[in-house]
Amino acid sequence: MRPPAPERTSRSGVLTSGLYIWYRRMLLAGPPAWALRPPQTADMVYRTPAMDAESSSAPASAPAAVPLPREEGLLRAFSKGWRALLLDHFEGLFVVVTLLLLGGILFFVNQKLSLLNLYFLPVLVAGMYMDARRAVLGGMLAVAWVAFFAVIRPGSFSQDMDSTGLYLHLLSWGSLLILTGAITGRMNEKLRERWKTAAAALEETNKLRDDLARLNSRLEEKNLTLEVTKAKVEAVLYASMDPHVAKLIIERRLRNEKRAVSVLFADLAEFTRRTEESAPESVIEDLNRLYGEVEPVVTRFRGHVDKYLGDGLMVEFGVPLPTDHHALMAVLSAVTIQKRMAERRYPWKMRVGVASGPALIGLVGSENRKNFTAIGDPVNLAARLQSLCPHGSVCIDETTHEAVKRFFKTRRMRDGMTAEEASQLEARLELVTDALDGAPTARMALEAADIASRLGDMAAAVKWHRRALELDPTLRQPIERAIAAALLTGPDRDVAVKGKRDRQAVYEVLGLKDPLEDPSRIPPAAAETFRRLSKEVWLAEEQILSVEAATGSLGHASVVAAVSGALAALAGLGDRSVKECFTGGYLHDIGKRSLPDFLLAREDSFERLPPADQAIVRSHVKEAERVIGEWGLPRSAESLEAILQHHERLDGSGYPAGLKDKQIGVPGRILALADSYDELTSWHPHREALTARAALSELRREAEDGRLDGPLVERLAVLLAPIV
Repeated sequence: MRPPAPERTSRSGVLTSGLYIWYRRMLLAGPPAWALRPPQTADMVYRTPAMDAESSSAPASAPAAVPLPREEGLLRAFSKGWRALLLDHFEGLFVVVTLLLLGGILFFVNQKLSLLNLYFLPVLVAGMYMDARRAVLGGMLAVAWVAFFAVIRPGSFSQDMDSTGLYLHLLSWGSLLILTGAITGRMNEKLRERWKTAAAALEETNKLRDDLARLNSRLEEKNLTLEVTKAKVEAVLYASMDPHVAKLIIERRLRNEKRAVSVLFADLAEFTRRTEESAPESVIEDLNRLYGEVEPVVTRFRGHVDKYLGDGLMVEFGVPLPTDHHALMAVLSAVTIQKRMAERRYPWKMRVGVASGPALIGLVGSENRKNFTAIGDPVNLAARLQSLCPHGSVCIDETTHEAVKRFFKTRRMRDGMTAEEASQLEARLELVTDALDGAPTARMALEAADIASRLGDMAAAVKWHRRALELDPTLRQPIERAIAAALLTGPDRDVAVKGKRDRQAVYEVLGLKDPLEDPSRIPPAAAETFRRLSKEVWLAEEQILSVEAATGSLGHASVVAAVSGALAALAGLGDRSVKECFTGGYLHDIGKRSLPDFLLAREDSFERLPPADQAIVRSHVKEAERVIGEWGLPRSAESLEAILQHHERLDGSGYPAGLKDKQIGVPGRILALADSYDELTSWHPHREALTARAALSELRREAEDGRLDGPLVERLAVLLAPIV
């Protein structure tokens, strides 16, 4: 039943009053944000954000924009104001519009109960975008809105429900609607609080991150400063001392210890007299030039320059890193220095003394300044030997002589006898001993004993006296008297060394022995091949000697090169290939320069090394190309291939690539055979050398096992025929 008209008019007033109240609340909330902006005059020109972006990105030198017309400016100001109004009151306007829209729908729809759930939409929106209070007010407004329709048109809600049931239903619905607004608003408030807390935490985190970035930047600057300072300090250390010592000091691995070393003392003879006759600038320039050539030689042979002594220097070998062949390296360094002095024609002559033995090594000095040096008997003895040494020569002690005598020609220095007299007696003794080997007689044995006695070698004199007694027993009494006289009154030709109670055996180094002059293992054709090709191919003798000194195998490169060249000629290779085999044979072990000395010293026990150390030793084959390039030595693709393959074997058991059969070139097979032959016939610290015949038998056995090239082994047999 429709309500009477007066009552409807009264209910319309209620709606009008409700809207009026909402409008008053909007006014009490204050002016919108757009109204608080600075006033705009009609003459001002408004620009869109896109136009502002274009103007901000434009160059500073761009011409000013043309002003817009007055009418267009007013239109844009009006449009911008309304946009600001809508944005400032979007949530409230959305709720009001939604309520009005639903109210309009409810006004024209009779089954209003079916549409009650639509009122949850504006309440939920109010709860999500506003606070709980506004959400509850929105729910109350929705309830009032529905109550308004329920009062003026109760029949449009339901035909089967009386007024009490309708009101109870609307009461429960309204309560749930208001509760939903309250819960949603409260949840939104908590979420906003959490969001604000998270935003504050994020802001604090960003601030801390910025602070951390600034601290990191400062730390990086300090680290960079420290790195620069460290680099400068290291540069000073490397410039003022041995780079190996400087590195050990920086890494704190330098220890004070007692170790077997060799010490070299060098001094310029008559330096003071010559400096008085020359300008100071000239003397200093010559000294710097001299030391500029001496130090690379010492470094090449792993020596440590202890100090410069004005016109001399002190060098230790076997420090700071230990090596078994320090005596050999010291003598090689001394001989090479004297060779440089002779070639460069300096105005002075140098004297060099070398002594070996145990010494204390470590940093010695005050807290402000220390020097890595050696202290002990070898140091003093080397200095004394240097003062006794002839100009332009090298003198060594007995210990050093025992370590290097198989590689160097030496002469024992005799006290009270000139070098010429000693040389004549030594030549006569050599002649007599050769005759004794061919047709021994008692008279020649007695002559040898007499010469040895005059040279001061009492042990040799007794040996030859006993040999004479074996050859002629009737001379027992005269020989016994001669032995007694030699032992009791024979001259002591050893050299008196200052600071030593007993006389010392001192030897003058005359030069390196030629390994190709050994007729017991070097065939004449191989020696001739070396002499011929060495005139056509430049050989890096000093570089190779520095590598061989580390392994104690001087002459290995020369023998392998000689045998490789002669074997290549016998195999029918062309002249160019013969030269490449010769060059490859001479340089085949140069990659060992990059290996540590302690592994090179254990090469004879290669099979007992750990796998990691074996891999390092095997790497010398591939390192050869790098070292050759680094030192600027002559090379070719064929010689490098031969070097790379000289440890390969036909059965694939070699290294580094495990090549087999035809994968290994003929030059590589030749180098492998020549290298094996010299390894078998040369001296090694831990085994005796084989004869040429025994070595050939061993090589034939390896060829039968499929490791070496059989036809090449037979050509080697032809090459060795004159000495086997």
